[in-house]
Amino acid sequence: MIMKTLIKKIIGVAYDIHLKTSSFVAKLIGPMVFDFGSKDKNWNLTTSDLLKYSEGSLGRAMGQFLQQNKVEPLAHAEYHDVHHVLFDYQITFKDEVALQFFLRGNGKRSLASFGTSIGAWILLPTQWNYLKNSYKRGQECIDISQLNLKELLNEDLQKIRSSLYKTNRYEN
Repeated sequence: MIMKTLIKKIIGVAYDIHLKTSSFVAKLIGPMVFDFGSKDKNWNLTTSDLLKYSEGSLGRAMGQFLQQNKVEPLAHAEYHDVHHVLFDYQITFKDEVALQFFLRGNGKRSLASFGTSIGAWILLPTQWNYLKNSYKRGQECIDISQLNLKELLNEDLQKIRSSLYKTNRYEN
């Protein structure tokens, strides 16, 4: 019994160290990927700008999300932040990885998403069901690659969400 408890504690500590290290590395690498690997134009919007959008809009929700997480939009990565809001993924290592699985399920094929997928299967074995479900959610969603997400910032978030799925996943 004591040995089992000790092993669980060691695994827990190792997992916490892994998550903190992975999050640190992601914060270092993320800006480089978006600055050099993105073809998307900078939206030139700050969190304050987004908070000026009307209540219930995607833009306001994105501003609130960024404010809550104490971050500003990264240039050329605003679409990524919108994905977090649209699909209910937080800014945690686990959810960043799950978002990549969602995007792969939705048809995104990039070196970053492929590498993330391979690494996640190795580094997050306790999250496999969550990641698999995120992939399936991406498959159930309409193809988001053709959406102009900046144009949707004024639109009602709940209406956008309900239009993204073949089934009404977000309706109350």
